[in-house]
Amino acid sequence: MKTAVSRGTPVHTAVQIPASKSLSHRALITAALASGTSRIIAAADNQDIQATLRCIKAFGASVETDGGDLLVKGTGGRILYDGSLIDCGESGSTLRFMIPLFSLCGQDVRFTGSKRLMERPQDVYRDIFASQSLRFEKEKDILHVQGPLHPGVYDIRGDISSQFISGLLFALPLLDGDSLIRIRPPFESRSYVSLTLSALQNAGVGIQEDDMRYGIRGGQSYRPFSSMVEGDASQAAFFIALAMLRKVPLDILNMNHDSRQGDMAMLEIARCFGAEIEEIPGGCRIIPRELKAVRTDLSDCPDLGPVLFALAARAEGTSVFTGCRRLRIKESDRIGAMKEELAKTGIRMQADEDTVTVEGGVPHGAELYGHNDHRIVMAMSVLAASMEEPAVIDGSEAVAKSYPDFFRDLERTGAKTE
Repeated sequence: MKTAVSRGTPVHTAVQIPASKSLSHRALITAALASGTSRIIAAADNQDIQATLRCIKAFGASVETDGGDLLVKGTGGRILYDGSLIDCGESGSTLRFMIPLFSLCGQDVRFTGSKRLMERPQDVYRDIFASQSLRFEKEKDILHVQGPLHPGVYDIRGDISSQFISGLLFALPLLDGDSLIRIRPPFESRSYVSLTLSALQNAGVGIQEDDMRYGIRGGQSYRPFSSMVEGDASQAAFFIALAMLRKVPLDILNMNHDSRQGDMAMLEIARCFGAEIEEIPGGCRIIPRELKAVRTDLSDCPDLGPVLFALAARAEGTSVFTGCRRLRIKESDRIGAMKEELAKTGIRMQADEDTVTVEGGVPHGAELYGHNDHRIVMAMSVLAASMEEPAVIDGSEAVAKSYPDFFRDLERTGAKTE
């Protein structure tokens, strides 16, 4: 699908961001492992969350709706695999969270997903399974996994996706012996592991955290809970950038001021770009000022990369972003994709293995491509909504992965989409 995005008439309004995708994944998984029924209030509803729902149903949990809530009846920590081919769609979180859990059933479990997902690296799990003489084998677009994992010591690199660490943290408490996860520095995206620890604690699972070591007592049980999912800081970032790019204040609602989400870093980065930010009930008000170039490290918040590159495209001077290496192995090569699309608008972006520089300027309208990546589409859309000429984005349907109502909310700010 192609969507034309143009500036329209910017207005000072309010946008309510959707529930956190990261926290919704974690709430669903912990609820599915509990003994009893949990209530999840205001969970996210997008393609990635649908993938996780498919998975928890495949290991025996049941899910019903009650108004806007989800009622999840858990399995009491048992993985009752139904033998089906498990489709994780495009969700890297889903696949990496589920591999250790499904291994506990001891059966040959088959995972599949989009072409890009099945190409993304799973070396951490591959090496762990090989060290325990367990099956971890990829045949074309199907991944075969057979466990169960053994309790013990797990040494994990900290400069890879935190999703591997979270996946182990979900599964290891269910083993019959104690385990220890040791992280080798540098520890990137640590904030996402913190979200997992909070979800586990909410479900009665205790993890002993000591710097970069996690002690996991075996034989634990997940307990049911009731909780509300807070707004998604990753999605708020696009509207923070939009206000700054269009130079019109914007109120962003459904934000938890005390959130532990790593992408809350967007607020401080926005201040560095020149914005003023006021806390308001239930959110924040973005008051734009002249954009100035920044230098910032994205090691703990790599998902902010695309929108920050778009924001830097209109800043005065050259912005420098470090800690970008893992952006190349997301839903797309987000460094290569943003470089290609920004070049079409007249903006120069350069990159080496870990650093990205963006030279600010005056971008112009162009025919753009979304690279089947929701964050590329949204980043280029907010930039297009600040330009004098419209841009046409091919592949705009990718927003359904995480934010199906993105274009509707973009229109609320006065931008035009067609």
